[in-house]
Amino acid sequence: MATIGIKEATPGLSLSRDVKDGSGHLLASSGQILTQKMIRIFKIWGIPELRIQDSADQDQAVEDEPLLPETIRLQAEAVTRHRFQYNDLNDPFSAELFRISCLKKGQRLMQNPEDSPQENLETETDRPPSPLDKTKVKKVNIDFLINKTLRLGSIPDIYYKTIAAINNPEASLDDIANIVSKDITLSAKVLQLVNSSFYSLRQKVDTLTWALALIGTNQLMTIVSGVSAVSLFKHIPSRLLNMVSFWEHSIACGTAARLLSGYFPERMDAERFFVAGLLHDIGRLILVQNLSREYLSLLQYVKKEERFLFAAETEKFGVDHSEIGARLAVHWNLPESLVSMLKHHHFPEYGRSFREAAIVNLADILVNALEIGNSGETLVPVIEPKVCQELGLDKEILQPVINEIEDRLEETFAIIYGTLE
Repeated sequence: MATIGIKEATPGLSLSRDVKDGSGHLLASSGQILTQKMIRIFKIWGIPELRIQDSADQDQAVEDEPLLPETIRLQAEAVTRHRFQYNDLNDPFSAELFRISCLKKGQRLMQNPEDSPQENLETETDRPPSPLDKTKVKKVNIDFLINKTLRLGSIPDIYYKTIAAINNPEASLDDIANIVSKDITLSAKVLQLVNSSFYSLRQKVDTLTWALALIGTNQLMTIVSGVSAVSLFKHIPSRLLNMVSFWEHSIACGTAARLLSGYFPERMDAERFFVAGLLHDIGRLILVQNLSREYLSLLQYVKKEERFLFAAETEKFGVDHSEIGARLAVHWNLPESLVSMLKHHHFPEYGRSFREAAIVNLADILVNALEIGNSGETLVPVIEPKVCQELGLDKEILQPVINEIEDRLEETFAIIYGTLE
């Protein structure tokens, strides 16, 4: 292997070591082939030099590429193609995500041959789906459902006190730290997360004030929102929705959105994207909790008819989980930009900021494609060409983002929710 300066880097070379920014966030993985766009990103982030594989290293990398038995590979591809059935696999970004998803599915099948959720792969997919019974459409009252949810399970007072302090320009870091310290569980989670790979800080942090000085109050809102959301919906029966899987999906989506936001030189507030990804499907929990029988029927319907769940929600209830989640965010006094990301994460072109909603949209699609947890959607939502075009992202970013999600998920999940089972 050799070390070269960033000015000497040319497309076609292969990395022999992960490339990370100053905060430890992964920008590219070992083994990736350099492109002109990747080199530009490294320059933006101030990467001075790269470790490059020589020809012998590259030959070894090819030998180390995981190989799957033909029967497993074909099965994984069939299941994955079924889930991607509405996506254009001629699109380079979609094709690369499909390739990675097939590989991940094959590896899971190798470990557990029963890991194949699609029982009806032989179902003809080009038949029109049966319409929902219009006589049973139930136009829901969003505010009524939210108020009912908040009565069934209250948000901890510490949430409102912390958010109020964060929004108070006269409150010092010591003031905010004193409020958080009143809740032992929350205090512990703040320090755990700050000292985890989520932030990749170089020193051990042992006081709340120091933690807030390093990560800022917006990052604190990330932790408080996550812990509060989990506590609010902890009693939903598993027969309706597997809550471990739901929060695994949500935390992975938050992690993906946070990582994707890091590919922009204007340094967006990454923590807002984690919160948006974490809460993007929370409106679904309000529907499940308050309309359990109807929602269980809807889950069965979309699986049988191969429909997108978010579209069927609108047909059934006159509203989808995105709008309900956004309204809950308003009740929680979350920033308007966050409300917009929640409301428009399926249709970013209608959002307050297309780019912000598109990042959450792409994160959700990525995590759905990889089957990291599950929030009810069985098919991979369509990757709109405009999303990748407007964000200026291409397929080379997929593997490093996926690697980073996998590296961080278990630790982050254990802090916010509990140990993965």
